[in-house]
Amino acid sequence: MNVTDPNRTGLLIVRLWIETAETGFRARITQTLDSSKVDQGMSMASSPDEVYAVVQRWVQGFVNPN
Repeated sequence: MNVTDPNRTGLLIVRLWIETAETGFRARITQTLDSSKVDQGMSMASSPDEVYAVVQRWVQGFVNPN
């Protein structure tokens, strides 16, 4: 049986920067579902929809880790 610690804390950090007027922005998204562990994931995005998709997957994984 896999029991999730109700006191765990997840972190999701989104860093945005402007590339150029032609390409828009870039985002680096660092994430972990449990800040007490070393495991981290990293994603890159270059559109709002890509950022939203990463954030949505992270929230779903945090709320329902199994």
